Parts: sequence; structure tokens; C-alpha cells
Amino acid sequence: MRLWPALEAMPGPAAVLAEWRRLAGAELDFLTPYLQPRQRLAASYPHVVGGEPTYPYEVVEHGPDDFVGICPETEDRIVLTRKDLIVYELDWPLFLGDIAAALGFERRAADPDELPPLTRLVGDYRPTAGYSFPAYLTVPLESRTLTSAVCMLVSTSDDALILLTPTRRRLRPDAQQILERKKCCFLPLQEALAATGPRQWHATDAAVQALRDFTDLHVPSAEADNGMEFFPTPAGATWADLSIRFVDGHSVAVRVGAAGGTYHYAQMGMADGRNARPTKQWELLQALARNHGVLTWKSPDAGRKNKKRRELLARDLKAFFRLGGEPIAATDDGKGWRAIFALCADD
Repeated sequence: MRLWPALEAMPGPAAVLAEWRRLAGAELDFLTPYLQPRQRLAASYPHVVGGEPTYPYEVVEHGPDDFVGICPETEDRIVLTRKDLIVYELDWPLFLGDIAAALGFERRAADPDELPPLTRLVGDYRPTAGYSFPAYLTVPLESRTLTSAVCMLVSTSDDALILLTPTRRRLRPDAQQILERKKCCFLPLQEALAATGPRQWHATDAAVQALRDFTDLHVPSAEADNGMEFFPTPAGATWADLSIRFVDGHSVAVRVGAAGGTYHYAQMGMADGRNARPTKQWELLQALARNHGVLTWKSPDAGRKNKKRRELLARDLKAFFRLGGEPIAATDDGKGWRAIFALCADD
């Protein structure tokens, strides 16, 4: 698509409508919803000869709506109106919001002054609960601008990131090596997005595959060394969305939104490494289930050792579901504990 190279061809990017049209061609319709006028008029106007740009016209104002463009090389003149000289720039919040939606990112903004020049935060890529990767868009006018942005972003980020650019033509080998070394995802919008109409973007198969490969690099899917697996908790889920029901003494049925399954205590990291039997924290989970998710000093399963077991149970649950916060909280009177999630014993 011509519109993506167009963004890299002008500073800002901002220009009069004639320049946007020259660079984007018929695809300008896809950008029009994002173009917003600046208050100041242009001091120059594009001059095209034989289909190629040459010295721009210098604008001279003769009246409120009376302007003349003069070519400094040939002194050719062109009559212009105020409308011709309106400079249009991108409505960044709207533009970035649509990009985020198309690629499945959670929109988040940041102060551009805290980022490299010509770079903006698009949002966060959250493939599953417990994992979040920032996604940035940089619109470089030349290769060294992109390389500089890559160096700054990588040096200030503790984790891998996703870097979007309009095209890949500004990517030099040195910048590519830096991104690969940090296991970042480089995603040119020219390859990542397709449009069926104005503001109707969708991710291409190439983008879906690139994000899937990036996820495989950073999100564990296989069993851990202790035999523990990871539940595919949907992004944005909380403990309140979780339900656990005991199927028998060794397994539970788990559901979080559309994700669910039946898991053995060993798969949840609650097998004793010495004898493969259920750990004390698994037994505490069973006790909570028998008491409808609440344990107090009046409960049959109450005991002083439960304090440490509760800490271990919370640790194992947070590791398995990859959720933040505490899954087990104090009761309102402070004399017991209650599960934040739905929990019940086997029938």
C-alpha cells in the first residue's frame, strides 16, 4: 500500500492535502479520517514537474484568501487559496487506537517527550495473563533515526518489546541485530495490516504469525521442571473470574472465561518432590473447598500450620494461573481466610 511509505516521506508527518494525495494516491481515503488541520498555514506548496517533485513554491499572501506560489528557480506562479494551504497532520490518538485494535493490543498512551523522537507508544500486547509487552510505533525519515530509536527503546526496557514502523525500508542490519539479540518483534505496518475501508483495519496472516512466534519465545507453554503446567488464563482476567471445582481428591475442573480444563495436582505444581504425593497446600485447597471457600478458627480444618500453607498455596496458584494480587484474602472480621475465586468440593 502506498500510504505506508507516504508516512515516512514527510516530516511530522504533516503536509498540505495536495502532498498527501501525491504520496498516498487513491489510498488517501484510508488516511482521511485521521487527518486533522493545523492552525498555521503552509509557507510552501508542492511543485511537481513531469510527475516528480521539484523546488516547492514559496507562498506569498496578497489578501485574506489571496495567495500566490512562486517557484524560486523558474519564477513560475500559481494561484492558491487558504484551503490549499491548510496543513494536515495525523490525529495520533485515533490512529494509534485503530492500530492497537486491529493487532489486538491494549491501548495505552505515554508522553512523547519520554520516548525517542518520532516514536509513540501504541499499547501493550498481552497474549495471556501475567505477560505484557509494550508496542511502539516509530515513523523514521531515515535509517539512522530508526537505529537511534531502537537503541533508546531497548536500553530503557527490561523486557522484550514490539516495534512497529510504516515499512521495513529504514531498517539497517545493525538495528535488526539489536532487535534480534533482545528477542524483540519488528512488525512493519505495510506487512501487518490490511484495510477493507476507512478505519476498517485487520491483521494480516503475517502479523498473526509474527506475534505467535514472539509469544512462543517469551511465554512458557511446556511443563516446568517440577512438572507444573501453566493455565491459559485469558488476558485481563482476575481472580474473581476463576472457578475451581474438585472432581476427585486428585483433580479439579478449572474455568476462567472461555478457558477451562481438568488438572491433576501435579500439573498445578502441588506434588511433593520426595514422594509425588499431594502437598499440604493441595490439602488446604481441599479444606477450603469443603468449607465453601472460607476457613475460620471454628472450621474443622483450622490449625496454626495453615498460615504457612496458605502462603504456599497462594504462591502455587499465582504461578499456575499467572495472575497478580492475592487469591486468598482475610475475612471481613480478620479471623479467617476466604478464597477470592469460586471454589467447591466434588459432589
